[in-house]
Amino acid sequence: KVGLPDINMNNPHNMWTNRQQTLIFQTEWFDDKLTVFNRQTGALVRQQEVGPAPAHVMTRTDTDQVHVSLNAANSVVELTPNAKLIERDILVGDFGTDTHPHAHWMSADGKMMVTPNVDTENSTLYDFTTDQIADREPVGHFPIATGMMPDSSKYYVANFLDSTLSVINIVAGTPPSLTPN
Repeated sequence: KVGLPDINMNNPHNMWTNRQQTLIFQTEWFDDKLTVFNRQTGALVRQQEVGPAPAHVMTRTDTDQVHVSLNAANSVVELTPNAKLIERDILVGDFGTDTHPHAHWMSADGKMMVTPNVDTENSTLYDFTTDQIADREPVGHFPIATGMMPDSSKYYVANFLDSTLSVINIVAGTPPSLTPN
Protein backbone atom coordinates (compact mmCIF):
# COMPACT_ATOMS: atom_id res chain seq x y z
CA LYS A 1 0.00 0.00 0.00
CA VAL A 2 1.15 3.48 -0.80
CA GLY A 3 -0.22 6.94 -0.26
CA LEU A 4 -1.77 7.22 3.17
CA PRO A 5 -1.27 9.02 5.45
CA ASP A 6 1.05 11.39 3.54
CA ILE A 7 -1.05 11.48 0.37
CA ASN A 8 -4.80 11.54 0.77
CA MET A 9 -6.09 10.61 -2.69
CA ASN A 10 -9.72 11.38 -3.41
CA ASN A 11 -11.23 8.06 -4.57
CA PRO A 12 -8.34 6.36 -6.40
CA HIS A 13 -10.09 4.68 -9.30
CA ASN A 14 -7.79 3.28 -12.00
CA MET A 15 -4.04 2.84 -12.44
CA TRP A 16 -1.54 2.16 -15.22
CA THR A 17 2.23 2.10 -15.61
CA ASN A 18 4.74 3.68 -17.96
CA ARG A 19 6.59 1.64 -20.60
CA GLN A 20 9.59 1.00 -18.33
CA GLN A 21 7.26 0.01 -15.47
CA THR A 22 9.03 2.41 -13.13
CA LEU A 23 6.01 4.66 -12.47
CA ILE A 24 2.41 4.03 -11.45
CA PHE A 25 -0.24 6.54 -12.59
CA GLN A 26 -3.30 6.68 -10.32
CA THR A 27 -6.45 8.69 -11.08
CA GLU A 28 -8.36 10.52 -8.36
CA TRP A 29 -11.91 10.16 -9.63
CA PHE A 30 -13.62 12.54 -7.17
CA ASP A 31 -10.99 15.24 -7.69
CA ASP A 32 -8.99 16.68 -10.59
CA LYS A 33 -5.62 14.99 -10.14
CA LEU A 34 -3.45 12.22 -11.51
CA THR A 35 -1.02 10.94 -8.88
CA VAL A 36 2.33 9.49 -9.98
CA PHE A 37 4.24 7.03 -7.76
CA ASN A 38 7.59 5.29 -7.99
CA ARG A 39 6.62 1.64 -8.57
CA GLN A 40 9.49 0.19 -6.52
CA THR A 41 9.40 2.44 -3.45
CA GLY A 42 5.86 3.80 -3.46
CA ALA A 43 7.24 7.31 -3.08
CA LEU A 44 5.20 10.17 -4.49
CA VAL A 45 6.71 11.55 -7.70
CA ARG A 46 4.05 14.22 -8.40
CA GLN A 47 0.40 15.08 -8.39
CA GLN A 48 -0.65 16.61 -11.71
CA GLU A 49 -3.91 18.53 -12.08
CA VAL A 50 -5.63 17.15 -15.20
CA GLY A 51 -9.30 18.19 -15.09
CA PRO A 52 -12.65 17.22 -13.59
CA ALA A 53 -13.20 13.62 -12.44
CA PRO A 54 -10.24 11.78 -14.00
CA ALA A 55 -11.49 8.22 -14.31
CA HIS A 56 -9.07 6.02 -16.26
CA VAL A 57 -5.47 6.28 -17.41
CA MET A 58 -3.49 4.52 -20.16
CA THR A 59 -0.31 5.17 -22.11
CA ARG A 60 0.35 4.99 -25.84
CA THR A 61 2.70 2.16 -26.79
CA ASP A 62 4.40 4.20 -29.51
CA THR A 63 5.01 7.46 -27.60
CA ASP A 64 4.43 6.60 -23.91
CA GLN A 65 2.21 9.69 -23.68
CA VAL A 66 -0.26 9.43 -20.81
CA HIS A 67 -4.00 9.69 -21.53
CA VAL A 68 -6.60 10.34 -18.82
CA SER A 69 -10.35 10.26 -19.45
CA LEU A 70 -12.20 13.16 -17.81
CA ASN A 71 -15.47 11.67 -16.61
CA ALA A 72 -16.97 15.12 -15.89
CA ALA A 73 -16.05 16.67 -19.23
CA ASN A 74 -15.91 16.05 -22.98
CA SER A 75 -12.31 15.00 -23.42
CA VAL A 76 -9.34 12.83 -22.72
CA VAL A 77 -6.34 14.82 -21.54
CA GLU A 78 -2.98 13.97 -23.13
CA LEU A 79 0.19 14.39 -21.07
CA THR A 80 3.86 14.06 -21.90
CA PRO A 81 5.55 10.75 -21.04
CA ASN A 82 5.74 10.29 -17.25
CA ALA A 83 2.84 12.79 -16.90
CA LYS A 84 5.03 15.85 -16.40
CA LEU A 85 3.00 18.31 -18.51
CA ILE A 86 -0.41 18.48 -20.16
CA GLU A 87 -0.06 18.64 -23.93
CA ARG A 88 -3.73 18.97 -24.93
CA ASP A 89 -7.36 18.03 -24.41
CA ILE A 90 -8.66 15.61 -27.03
CA LEU A 91 -12.37 16.23 -27.61
CA VAL A 92 -14.34 12.99 -28.00
CA GLY A 93 -17.72 14.61 -28.61
CA ASP A 94 -19.18 17.67 -30.21
CA PHE A 95 -17.95 20.99 -28.85
CA GLY A 96 -20.17 22.10 -25.95
CA THR A 97 -21.55 18.61 -25.28
CA ASP A 98 -20.36 16.76 -22.22
CA THR A 99 -19.90 13.12 -23.19
CA HIS A 100 -18.38 12.05 -19.85
CA PRO A 101 -15.89 9.50 -21.25
CA HIS A 102 -14.95 6.78 -18.77
CA ALA A 103 -12.79 3.66 -19.33
CA HIS A 104 -11.07 4.38 -22.65
CA TRP A 105 -8.69 1.98 -24.42
CA MET A 106 -5.61 2.51 -26.61
CA SER A 107 -4.78 0.33 -29.60
CA ALA A 108 -1.75 -1.94 -29.34
CA ASP A 109 0.11 0.11 -31.97
CA GLY A 110 -0.75 3.44 -30.29
CA LYS A 111 -2.55 4.80 -33.36
CA MET A 112 -6.14 4.75 -32.02
CA MET A 113 -8.13 5.38 -28.87
CA VAL A 114 -11.74 4.45 -28.11
CA THR A 115 -13.96 5.96 -25.43
CA PRO A 116 -17.28 4.94 -23.92
CA ASN A 117 -19.30 8.17 -23.67
CA VAL A 118 -21.66 7.75 -20.73
CA ASP A 119 -23.97 10.75 -21.23
CA THR A 120 -24.33 10.57 -25.01
CA GLU A 121 -24.63 6.76 -25.14
CA ASN A 122 -22.12 6.42 -27.94
CA SER A 123 -18.49 5.51 -28.42
CA THR A 124 -15.77 7.55 -30.09
CA LEU A 125 -12.90 6.16 -32.17
CA TYR A 126 -10.06 8.70 -32.23
CA ASP A 127 -7.33 8.37 -34.87
CA PHE A 128 -3.94 9.73 -33.75
CA THR A 129 -2.50 9.54 -37.28
CA THR A 130 -4.99 12.19 -38.45
CA ASP A 131 -5.60 13.76 -35.01
CA GLN A 132 -9.34 13.63 -35.39
CA ILE A 133 -12.42 11.62 -34.54
CA ALA A 134 -12.61 8.79 -37.08
CA ASP A 135 -15.99 7.41 -36.01
CA ARG A 136 -18.71 7.70 -33.39
CA GLU A 137 -21.17 4.84 -32.97
CA PRO A 138 -24.34 4.52 -30.88
CA VAL A 139 -24.11 1.89 -28.15
CA GLY A 140 -26.27 0.69 -25.25
CA HIS A 141 -27.32 2.46 -22.06
CA PHE A 142 -24.58 3.92 -19.85
CA PRO A 143 -21.47 2.73 -21.71
CA ILE A 144 -18.78 2.43 -19.05
CA ALA A 145 -15.74 0.52 -20.37
CA THR A 146 -13.96 -0.46 -23.58
CA GLY A 147 -11.41 -3.00 -24.74
CA MET A 148 -9.78 -3.57 -28.13
CA MET A 149 -8.47 -6.60 -29.99
CA PRO A 150 -4.63 -6.65 -30.25
CA ASP A 151 -4.85 -6.34 -34.06
CA SER A 152 -7.21 -3.32 -33.77
CA SER A 153 -9.82 -5.09 -35.90
CA LYS A 154 -12.67 -4.43 -33.46
CA TYR A 155 -13.43 -3.13 -30.02
CA TYR A 156 -15.97 -3.76 -27.31
CA VAL A 157 -18.06 -1.42 -25.18
CA ALA A 158 -19.65 -2.61 -21.93
CA ASN A 159 -23.08 -1.01 -21.44
CA PHE A 160 -23.80 -0.98 -17.73
CA LEU A 161 -27.52 -0.24 -17.45
CA ASP A 162 -28.84 -2.63 -20.10
CA SER A 163 -26.32 -5.44 -19.54
CA THR A 164 -25.20 -5.51 -23.17
CA LEU A 165 -21.89 -5.52 -24.98
CA SER A 166 -21.46 -3.50 -28.17
CA VAL A 167 -19.04 -4.99 -30.71
CA ILE A 168 -17.67 -2.45 -33.18
CA ASN A 169 -15.78 -3.70 -36.22
CA ILE A 170 -13.06 -1.14 -37.00
CA VAL A 171 -11.68 -2.64 -40.23
CA ALA A 172 -14.99 -3.10 -42.03
CA GLY A 173 -16.60 -0.04 -40.41
CA THR A 174 -19.81 -1.94 -39.73
CA PRO A 175 -22.22 -0.61 -37.13
CA PRO A 176 -22.22 -2.17 -33.66
CA SER A 177 -24.25 -5.23 -32.83
CA LEU A 178 -25.71 -5.41 -29.34
CA THR A 179 -25.41 -8.80 -27.71
CA PRO A 180 -26.58 -9.67 -24.16
CA ASN A 181 -23.91 -10.87 -21.76
